[in-house]
Amino acid sequence: MNIARVALQRPVTTVMFFVSLVVIGLIAARDLPLEFFPELDAPFIAVNVPYAGSTPKEVEREITRPLEEVLGTLPGIKQMQSESKADGAGVFMIFDWGVDLAIKAAEVRERVEAARDELPGDVRRINVFKFNTADEPILRVRLSAGDMDLRGQYHKLERVLKRPLERIAGIARVDLSGVAPDEVQIALLPERIASHSIDINRLSRLLMGENFSLSGGLIDDGTTRVRVQPEGEFRSLEQIGALIVNDAGVRLRDIAEIRHQPQDMNYRRILDGEYAVGVDIYKERGANLVETGRLVREEVERINASGDLGDIRMITFDDKAEGVTGSLSELLKSGLLGMALSLFVLFAFLRHWPSTLMVSLAVPICATITLGFMYFMGLTLNILSMMGLLLAVGMLVDNAVVVVESIFQERERGISDPKVAAINGAQSVTLAVSAGTLTSVIVFVPIIFGEKIDITIFLVHVAIPLTVALLCSWLVAISLIPMLAARVNPPAGDQRVHLFDHIRGAYERFLTWTLAHRWKTSLGIVVLLLLTAIPAKLVNFDMFPADDRRSIRVEYDLNGSYRLEELEPAVRKVMDYLEAHREEWQIKSLYSWFSEDGGMSTWVNLRDDADASLTATEVSEKIRENLPQVAIGKVSVGSGRNDGDGNAGVRLSVVGDSTAILEDVAGTLVKVLQTVPGLSDVRVDQGTAEREVQLKVDRDRAVAMGFDTQQIAQLVSVAMRGQPLNEYRGEEGEVALWLRFKDADQLSLDQLGQIQLTRPGQPSVPLTALVSLDVEQGPATIQRTNRQVALQIQSDLDKDVSMGDARERIEAALKEVQLPAGYSWNFGRGFDRDQEASNTMLFNFLLAIALIYMVMAALFESTLYPLTILTSIVFSICGVFWAFMFTGTTFSLTAMIGILILIGVVVNNGIVLIEHVNNLRREGKPRDVALALGGRERLRPILMTVGTTVLGLLPLCISNVQIGGDGPPYYPMARAIAGGLLFSTLVSLVVLPTIYALVDDFTDWLSRLFRRA
Repeated sequence: MNIARVALQRPVTTVMFFVSLVVIGLIAARDLPLEFFPELDAPFIAVNVPYAGSTPKEVEREITRPLEEVLGTLPGIKQMQSESKADGAGVFMIFDWGVDLAIKAAEVRERVEAARDELPGDVRRINVFKFNTADEPILRVRLSAGDMDLRGQYHKLERVLKRPLERIAGIARVDLSGVAPDEVQIALLPERIASHSIDINRLSRLLMGENFSLSGGLIDDGTTRVRVQPEGEFRSLEQIGALIVNDAGVRLRDIAEIRHQPQDMNYRRILDGEYAVGVDIYKERGANLVETGRLVREEVERINASGDLGDIRMITFDDKAEGVTGSLSELLKSGLLGMALSLFVLFAFLRHWPSTLMVSLAVPICATITLGFMYFMGLTLNILSMMGLLLAVGMLVDNAVVVVESIFQERERGISDPKVAAINGAQSVTLAVSAGTLTSVIVFVPIIFGEKIDITIFLVHVAIPLTVALLCSWLVAISLIPMLAARVNPPAGDQRVHLFDHIRGAYERFLTWTLAHRWKTSLGIVVLLLLTAIPAKLVNFDMFPADDRRSIRVEYDLNGSYRLEELEPAVRKVMDYLEAHREEWQIKSLYSWFSEDGGMSTWVNLRDDADASLTATEVSEKIRENLPQVAIGKVSVGSGRNDGDGNAGVRLSVVGDSTAILEDVAGTLVKVLQTVPGLSDVRVDQGTAEREVQLKVDRDRAVAMGFDTQQIAQLVSVAMRGQPLNEYRGEEGEVALWLRFKDADQLSLDQLGQIQLTRPGQPSVPLTALVSLDVEQGPATIQRTNRQVALQIQSDLDKDVSMGDARERIEAALKEVQLPAGYSWNFGRGFDRDQEASNTMLFNFLLAIALIYMVMAALFESTLYPLTILTSIVFSICGVFWAFMFTGTTFSLTAMIGILILIGVVVNNGIVLIEHVNNLRREGKPRDVALALGGRERLRPILMTVGTTVLGLLPLCISNVQIGGDGPPYYPMARAIAGGLLFSTLVSLVVLPTIYALVDDFTDWLSRLFRRA
């Protein structure tokens, strides 16, 4: 069916068809959700078991290993990692992309519940988490109030800030950190416990039994039904204190202090020198990010203006809504500028405003229809889908340009009837336009339907809008454009002559010369390809290069376990150093977080206004010059480079069964790695070493005195970390109720040994009479990978060394190192994921080329002529290297994505040219004449399509717009497409006819050879 003929015969129907699509698109676009990233379930499940006051070794033995046993046989697990710390255990499972995580999470919960009997009895809750890109907070707020300590202001912040924010439509939850809710603490007095011979185990059971609430059922007397509710809950602190705890009538208040107080926190936050509280705000899935973010900011401003917070000031960090609107705004500006430049190119060639506007209609029509399609498909407008639309801007007019040029050429040949010229012109290029569109679209087939990894799943959201927009442009070009062109007078002859006709004539003569000297031209092609080795050698390859996130992390590698009072002076020393250079280094804010568990970091947030001239890398170098050191550990500045898994620098994992042997193996590897050029500060990252007190029970003596090991362990547990009881319901709602020794966190080793063990009617016995206390050094964290113990080797990278180079050097250095049986090393999950991404993209690249070849083979009914056009891909890749060398661009993963898009676009010009040449040959023209004439007649549409695409991408090529506002920049992808397309077009216009002639000669030679046979 000739679509152009139908459109010309039914113009009103054609116009109404596109008007209806545009109207639907405009209506749908109003409700199209705006998101930062598309919502995506990552194939990870985490199990977290809080267990405060223990030791890493105990947690590993009692919690981590039992969980690994039941979870390790779960089908589909690619890797299992675990961490055992003093405050609990975490097990992290990685699955293949595409698995049903809801089913997997249900299986995990079932297995965890089945293992509860093997876990310690005082494990109260086990959390199972799935991960979704929408689970990140949409806004982070930091509160500070000068010298005021906000840690006791939980109820005020909950009432004034937390609850109003949670009432906003679309908000899922609001988390407060750095401020703790209250608890009721029963602080036992050790000396009174001993004097009254109170049995701690019995006391614990008594408190649990006296504070309860349960349903007693219903009484039905035939006329009414009454619910029975036995009440055993404590209603006041006085009631708790009045509880009788032994047969002698001793009350709880006689042996303990009962107080209502904020819970203890083992971490602190400091913002610009002041104690700070963090507020993380999460939205509901499906809620509009931008609209929800706007409502949150308005509420925050209202709370600030109300004065309810007093002197507390709020500072906003990491506003995802502003980030996405800023990124989308920058992309939109770039797109509009690119469209304006494309219009300029069209007018420069056509010199006819009606034709220019007619061709330009393709952009708004296709963009609007694409937005409507995205809405009905349940997609969102995010930074990835916007990227796809932006990449399409310069290509949307390509098909229309080819059709309009072909129609006007038909008129120039003397066809007076505009409808006949429109039908003939459109029909002559329909096959070429269709094939060109199909090659541009088909490169995304491996991504959409191929192997699923994180990079391909995200690229689907780029591919879908780009594909739909290109298909729309094809439909517009072969239907609406011919209908309009038949009603528009062509440019006057004097408007289309002048300079460009001289250029076309010179180009035709040059092609005639190259065809007459094919072997000289071939030699030039070979020389050009060989010269490309120069930029290929000079361009830096780094799949995940350092980026300018406007944030620098100062890291602390502690040499021991320290209290908050010891950590804070070290943090303030570093912050004072940074504060002294705030203006010089263009620092916006300083934020530190430190914990007694060993975590400790300072974030330097840089200004991002127009006057900010320093990059994060430059500021990092300045900070390193005189960075103060502290006695509690080593202070360093993050390199901004990571291993693809969020870890700074390069990280190796060494796994085996014995921690002692692992330490020896890791030490050997560190010595070898210290000799590798480009690596610095190579070290074993074991976390903060902590002192542990090992209590070893003399079982014979304990039994002789009437005690068992469990009684002793429970006494120590209550003394040191306390025991949670049933919650207390007071005037302010439910709060935690704890039983613990008074000032347990300040007990010395001698005081611990003097804790008395008691039995009814018997004298008390000090703990040291039954146990020995040994102090040992132990790790703060025990890591395991696939149920084996793991140690991490960390190294920083010199700034001129890429991740790829580092990997090659490390592999070469460790190749000859012999490890004990059962022990091995690897680059970790981050490096493996990067390698998987590179391999998958390479496979998709090769498969896309194969699909393009198949399309062209079907178009030309030849297996050799498509090879002629495929040379355009080779030249385009050469152009990428030349463009990257001259612009100093690093070849990264985004550049590889650009090349994947490029190979589908770059063959279009060859298809348009060769299809026209074949048509001329069918009309009886000699091959060389057809090549020269075909090149002349297709020069203008080729240059116009290339010009609109390249100039459409120019704003992105020269700007530093980043994905999401602070992610990798767009320009490597834009420069790859623009540079490769421009270089390939210029070279192909010269050499493609020669290559065609050589292939044709080869085909004739084969035919003669077979005829002789």
